[in-house]
Amino acid sequence: MAALNYTEEDKRSLYQALLYGRKRSGEWSVAMTYYHRRIFWWMFMKEVDAAAAALLARGIKKGDMVTIFMPNIPQSIIALYAINRIGAIANMLHPLSTTEEAHYAINLTESKLVFTIELNEEKVSDCDIQVIRCTTGKYFPYSPRGLILKAGYALALRNNKPAHNVKSITKWTDFLKEGRDKLRAGFELPVEDGKPEDTAVIMYTGGTTGTSKGVMLSNYAVNTISMQMLIEVGDGKTDVGDGFLALLPIFHAFGLAVTVHAPLISGMKAVLVPRFNPKGCFKEIKREHILFIAGVPALFERMYPYFQNYDLSDLKLMVSGGDRVPETLITKYNDLLKRDNNTVRFRAGYGLTEACGTCTLSPNDMDFLPSGCIGKPLGDSRICVVEPGTTTEVPQGEEGELCFLGATIMNGYYKNEEATKAVLQKHPDGNTWLHTGDIVAIGDDGNISFRSRYKRMIKINGYNVYPSMIEETMQKHPAIKQVCAVSTPYKKDRKIMLFVVINEGFAPEKIDKELIAYARENLNRWSVPVKVEVIDEMPMTKLSKVDYRFLEQQELERAKSVPVVEEEEIEVSNSEMKELLKTITKK
Repeated sequence: MAALNYTEEDKRSLYQALLYGRKRSGEWSVAMTYYHRRIFWWMFMKEVDAAAAALLARGIKKGDMVTIFMPNIPQSIIALYAINRIGAIANMLHPLSTTEEAHYAINLTESKLVFTIELNEEKVSDCDIQVIRCTTGKYFPYSPRGLILKAGYALALRNNKPAHNVKSITKWTDFLKEGRDKLRAGFELPVEDGKPEDTAVIMYTGGTTGTSKGVMLSNYAVNTISMQMLIEVGDGKTDVGDGFLALLPIFHAFGLAVTVHAPLISGMKAVLVPRFNPKGCFKEIKREHILFIAGVPALFERMYPYFQNYDLSDLKLMVSGGDRVPETLITKYNDLLKRDNNTVRFRAGYGLTEACGTCTLSPNDMDFLPSGCIGKPLGDSRICVVEPGTTTEVPQGEEGELCFLGATIMNGYYKNEEATKAVLQKHPDGNTWLHTGDIVAIGDDGNISFRSRYKRMIKINGYNVYPSMIEETMQKHPAIKQVCAVSTPYKKDRKIMLFVVINEGFAPEKIDKELIAYARENLNRWSVPVKVEVIDEMPMTKLSKVDYRFLEQQELERAKSVPVVEEEEIEVSNSEMKELLKTITKK
């Protein structure tokens, strides 16, 4: 098959790039799979057009905001490209966001319509918005297994409540019917005239200051990073039908650009996996013959026992990012690849949402990656290292703040000019560089070595967790006088721990369970602490601020002294349904 060859016109919009993938693959090739259901290109594009027509019929126009409040299910992918087809902007929201977080994102962007699933629809209540109700099981296969899965989902989710006090609620199937009826009546979709610089999506991040902000990513930025990954990885020689694991969430820049958009615009097959489970994920890899795997370090750690006895000789990509990639993880996966005579090597990537998720990638010819090595910039992107807080470059090899210049840089933070100016700064060369807030050093070979993050943000299983937001929420509990959230080692990942000073009248020996229960009610699952420690007073800095670094170090030292007990995973061997129901009912 001919190598990929994208033009500047293909980068004009996400939808335009999608047309390239459609043409390359053919109408009867598989665009996506979902729990064994094959969604062919002709079917996929018809539903994109129907959704686009329905959006227009509901008054959505170019430049309007539409919120996608869903995981990696077919409806979220169809909605994304339909929104882009008409020139609107997709506001991407984590499906397990709290009510407060959902309202913040919807109100910030003044979204006119939101796509939800059963688990979170109630959270958009009291918003002046149109709701499109999408069911998780809608695209399950038409087979006995698919019917059982659909019935299981319906049973498990029967107690989830619908939204109230909203403009309207419409089922996904009725929404698509609106669009189909409009097209059958002779309506023609307007000419797709998206521009490269137009904002395509808004993603939420802690940015470089630790507070949640909406990052505006352009058509050109998303297309550039997707195409760079495809070209850099295999000389553009991807084959139609190659399986690409679409597990990383669509509401994160890396997940959207690399694991969803990249396979679709190249004619590959995106294998949608809405929730990670090692055993189920491995079954998909075998069944769909997945050759491209991108994930966070925690995913690869948990998948390693399954890959030990699996033939990796055909694998075309294995890349990890989203968090610091341990040297030991890289080495043991490279040992497996070499065992199977594969010339592909496990690659470490680095990026941030403000640069569309991916900035650098380690070379494919390195069997061993030094600790912290995150490779070199992709494509024509440029980097420099400056003294933190300045635009003054440091000498070669010295540590400093990483700055990035390239086509994938964000348009800015939505409605936050002050924060935008803080990270997009003009340098003496006249260019506007992105200041990442991360400390690195560049070696003589040009490879970047990551040292540490300037910001306080914590990564848990690849997801961004913000201690300041946890503290703000927990501070509302009547027992808490002061609170500090830090990370604590937990198995092969990290979790949140709270240090609290409590008010008089509350029993220290009972308050931990009460606070954890309160956190479960008010925070997303990754922000919920695994333990709470009551202290008499908070350590303070000279500036009269809570010294969270002292508490983090104290907790780290304590954890080192506690023996790690490995827990065996319990498999439900006789029923996939039990495993499914267990995961979807756990919020």
